[in-house]
Amino acid sequence: MNKTTLEAVEKAVKEIKELKIQASEINGKIKDNEAVIEAYSVEHLSDFSDGRLSLSTGIIAVKAGQAKPVKEGKPLSTAARAELATVLPPAYVKMACDYSILYDSKDKMVRQILRSRGIEIVREDKFTVI
Repeated sequence: MNKTTLEAVEKAVKEIKELKIQASEINGKIKDNEAVIEAYSVEHLSDFSDGRLSLSTGIIAVKAGQAKPVKEGKPLSTAARAELATVLPPAYVKMACDYSILYDSKDKMVRQILRSRGIEIVREDKFTVI
């Protein structure tokens, strides 16, 4: 295996920083254009057929967003979501684990439960340039 040189890493870091700046500028332009498209689409929703609106330059498609609970226009807090889950029928509620908390857990009982089932909580770390 060839050893990577400091010069190669320095060059790679410099290029990544430059590309991230370009990507940020491009993403800003994309968001601006998406806002224009969204405003037009909301105004012309009745013109859509089968969730699509054909234009001369492309097609706008309706992509269903994720369902989320809100109250008075504001997202429910974690506590309010937990309380709601206790009153809903079980078919509409699913249990979920927070694996990032389990990863760092020092709780002996939790570790014993995982070990008895042959389960290990791992994390796939990646390196990033900042």
